[in-house]
Amino acid sequence: MRRLLETGWPALLLCAACAGLTLSVWLRLPADVLLPAACAAATGALLGRDLRRLALAGLALAILGLWWGALRETALEQSVLASHLGERAAARVVVTGPARRTQFALRAPAQVVRFGDEELRERVLLELPLGRAPPQGAILELRARPVEPHGPETGFDERAWLARQGIHVVLRGENPRVVGRRGGIGGVADRLHAHVEQTLARATAGERRAVLTGIVLGEEGGIDTSLRGAFRASGLTHLLAVSGQNVAITAIGVVWVARLAGIGRIAGEGLAILVVLAYALAVGWQPSVVRAAVAGILASLGWITARPRDRWHAMAVGALVLLAWTPTAGLDPGFQLSFAAVAAIFLVVPRVAGVPDAYPVPRGVWDVLVVAVACGLVTAPIVWLHFGSVALWTVPANLAAEPAMPPLIALSLAAAAFEPVLPGVATSLAWLAGWCAAWIAFVARAVSGWPSAQIHSAVALTAVLALAAAPVGVRRLPRYRRRVAAVGLVSVALTLAAAACAFRPVPSWTPPQGLRVTFLDVGQGDSALVEAPGGAVLVDEGPPEADVAGQLRAMGVRALTAIVLTHPQRDHIGGAAAVLDGLRVGEVEDPGIEAPSADHDAAMAAARRRHVPVEIVHEGDTFRIGKLRLRILWPDEPGLPSEDPNQHAVVALASYGATDVLLTADAESDVTGRLRIPPVEVLKVAHHGSEDSGLPDLLRTLRPRLAVISVGKGNDYGHPRPETIAALRAEPGLETLRTDESGRIVVESDGRTLTVRAQR
Repeated sequence: MRRLLETGWPALLLCAACAGLTLSVWLRLPADVLLPAACAAATGALLGRDLRRLALAGLALAILGLWWGALRETALEQSVLASHLGERAAARVVVTGPARRTQFALRAPAQVVRFGDEELRERVLLELPLGRAPPQGAILELRARPVEPHGPETGFDERAWLARQGIHVVLRGENPRVVGRRGGIGGVADRLHAHVEQTLARATAGERRAVLTGIVLGEEGGIDTSLRGAFRASGLTHLLAVSGQNVAITAIGVVWVARLAGIGRIAGEGLAILVVLAYALAVGWQPSVVRAAVAGILASLGWITARPRDRWHAMAVGALVLLAWTPTAGLDPGFQLSFAAVAAIFLVVPRVAGVPDAYPVPRGVWDVLVVAVACGLVTAPIVWLHFGSVALWTVPANLAAEPAMPPLIALSLAAAAFEPVLPGVATSLAWLAGWCAAWIAFVARAVSGWPSAQIHSAVALTAVLALAAAPVGVRRLPRYRRRVAAVGLVSVALTLAAAACAFRPVPSWTPPQGLRVTFLDVGQGDSALVEAPGGAVLVDEGPPEADVAGQLRAMGVRALTAIVLTHPQRDHIGGAAAVLDGLRVGEVEDPGIEAPSADHDAAMAAARRRHVPVEIVHEGDTFRIGKLRLRILWPDEPGLPSEDPNQHAVVALASYGATDVLLTADAESDVTGRLRIPPVEVLKVAHHGSEDSGLPDLLRTLRPRLAVISVGKGNDYGHPRPETIAALRAEPGLETLRTDESGRIVVESDGRTLTVRAQR
């Protein structure tokens, strides 16, 4: 303890200040109470001795942190635009970060400097129509309307998430026009960001460029949903958030280059500080970047001034900088994961450094393994609390992917450095970095397909953590027993893995080459899986007893870009909660119908639990997955709680090339007959084939080649009705298939031709 106090007192005092800043999020006390208390504690520290002096100094700093945090929180809670919700006015906005594309809009962090006749400086989340994204740093003039962010009722509490960043409104803009670029330090950051991004784009494209930009700049908006899901399932998501590893590779690389060039060590460390600052500016304000940049700069300054370097002190300074600017940063998962992982490395790695003599593992591999296990053990509970699942195979995934990280970072930043003077060399370096990114993406996809890639059970998580932590205890055994214990642990792990593989159903799923629509056999209900290269959308999830989540897992489907809840009835959305709990889902699309439904309530609760955002969709909304376009044709409004939900059910048109598939849910011809629908190749017959007097006219308008009826065998409603079957048979050239007779029905198209098959 005495040694800790003698050597670690600066870090302890900084931690006390950080504790006060974090506490200010929940505890607000007036300044006339806090400042005298801080002065009294500081006076006692000056008069006290040893431990008492340190404790009182820490108390004084904690109280000052509480006071400053309250000031910052009060400032961050101020919002001029919150009093203008729903108003439309001309606005001038500065885009402060990269834009991210969603299915329905472009969204980017921004700062409003004028709204109507009012001058202000307020951070907002800017939402623009789909189109060309404005560059970071652009000054826009547009018509804008502030709206309140979505609350927890949508499955993701966007309001609280934005409030922690000092953002209180979403600004929806129209007809944006670029009128300039910002200057100052922000302008320098914009130019650095654009330079690195453009350099990487010179020699890479598609997925390689998206992954490379994500790893180097922390900009993952270009990565498709399925690949992002693979990174999550494999435990490699941290690679897409610029971390201390990136900064360390950068700083060490600069020092080594300086040595090779014959530059003195002091000049090399000074150059490393400048490069780290430039890299941090290019990436932006992220917890892991700020922490690592502060640590790197302090390390270089310590060498230059010949002062002792303390890693705990550097980490505490980084935390203090982040919390002093935004006290709520401590609630952010990125902050918690970043600092927990580094603390794990500091604490665990030195304590197991002597274990390799018990295992037949090369020392270099062992070091990487220890870091991966230590970080995984410490961060797993945090990941579980925030996201409800933990990647099981994160250690082998990191062992395979991590060797590509140093060359990827070094090549990318070297390319950016060479680009102004030797563009050909820069292109070659960026091309090589792209192949490193391709390897990491390959590892993510491969590992995410392993058995039980994500753990959702608390019991299973506890067992895995206990098994992973067991090797640390091997160090306490006598030397001759270490190998026996190591072999036993490996045998248990292999047995569990073999059991998981043995009991895992053999998947029948293969990636689609074009459009693939699978009408699942869910009995008396609806569920259609619409797939294209790049993602999949599940339209309805059938009744609970159909176990759509289990069907999809048995098929080999692990991730969905979105699920659509067409209307709140059990036979259509009863299985939605299980799908959200059992698969990776990007978004929930819901028409917002207010009819009472326990199944809808369960789906919304699952979305909140799994942090899946919910988008309210209506007529005119469109989103794309590669060449697939899914258009929402209906409803125009949610309707009243007393109205029949069938009249406001989602009607969607899936288009791929010249192939169109109309998904009608339970909306019969009295709804679809009023819509402007082009001729289609495939029609999902509405309402399980119930009687529909307008069906013959609808068939003459749509001229489908295939009609599919999703219906349960021997149902109590007499579906499909004889009148409906007669109307379908009377249509020339129309083939009709039923799930009660044919089972699962699969329709595939390359955009021109159509193939159909049934799977019992």
